[in-house]
Amino acid sequence: MNNDKSFKNAWVKSFAVVTLAVGALAQVDAPVMAQDETITLRMQRYTGTEEDKIFQRYVDKLSEASDGRIKVNIFRGGELVPNDQMFGALRSGTLQMIYGYGGYWGGQMDTAITESGLPLAWTDLEEAKELWNERGLGELLANNYEKMGVHYTVPVFGGKFDLLSKEPVESLEEMSERKIRATPSVAAVLEKFGVSTVYIPPQEFYIALSTNAIDGLIYGGPYDYSVLKLNEIATDYTNLNMLYPGFVDNVLINKRVWDKIPEDLQNVITDVTAEWADYRHQKFVEWNEAAEEEFTIHSLPDSDQKRMTEAAQSVWDAEAEKSDTAAEAIEMIRQMAKDKGRLE
Repeated sequence: MNNDKSFKNAWVKSFAVVTLAVGALAQVDAPVMAQDETITLRMQRYTGTEEDKIFQRYVDKLSEASDGRIKVNIFRGGELVPNDQMFGALRSGTLQMIYGYGGYWGGQMDTAITESGLPLAWTDLEEAKELWNERGLGELLANNYEKMGVHYTVPVFGGKFDLLSKEPVESLEEMSERKIRATPSVAAVLEKFGVSTVYIPPQEFYIALSTNAIDGLIYGGPYDYSVLKLNEIATDYTNLNMLYPGFVDNVLINKRVWDKIPEDLQNVITDVTAEWADYRHQKFVEWNEAAEEEFTIHSLPDSDQKRMTEAAQSVWDAEAEKSDTAAEAIEMIRQMAKDKGRLE
């Protein structure tokens, strides 16, 4: 879903707000140390007002765990800089922290797209955690970010990424009879099975489905489809086992800023961020479970998952060609797929 994040949130950014924000960013390279030794950090996330509550929990937990010594001011998507410029702003010191998604800076960092999620790279939460924590991907990403002047905290695993269709789909053969909206990386896999694909942005989903311009789409989970009110026109949901978690976000901190934070508060930030990331993922789980009752659930057979994994190798190889580091990350993913029996 690498091309979807820029459309995930429908809010509009006004020039006036950005102009005021730029003025407010004149001095943000280092954490602000008040006389009581409180550290104030300015952070931007890519999400909008719908997630104010969950991010306020993060702010509150940091303050509580640090006895009030850490204060984070979080700005919504686009309020300070456009979302696709957050990473550059973080590296320059214009932003001190960001809640981001590697797909936004795929052209600036060789492992960003791999980090955010490639088709069939992992198929359940346990695989993703094993890849990050045991097979070395988390350490590789942290080292790669550090080379770019950025401190990587923890991955934030997202929600589902499956098929919504107007008619039941329970095999790749049945999918080949439909016209499916998909991102380019997913399309590269599905087209090998004769599936006709097209890319359209989320704001066009409802009209495209209702006018039969498309028969289905791969975008998110039951919660995402329900929020977009697509359940009014399509109620067949197919678990693809193509990518779960369907995306991986992150919390990043400017390295110069990080190095100036006392070690005890660095530990607070790391621990609280890890706890909050788990909490955030669990909310995705709860939201999707609550929305499932609005759909008829189907699944592809395990044999189709293996076929798709083989087909995804060209997508993986394209990422591996970006650099030796990218190739190392892909090799971790490929070896895990072999160990799990998804790849010969």
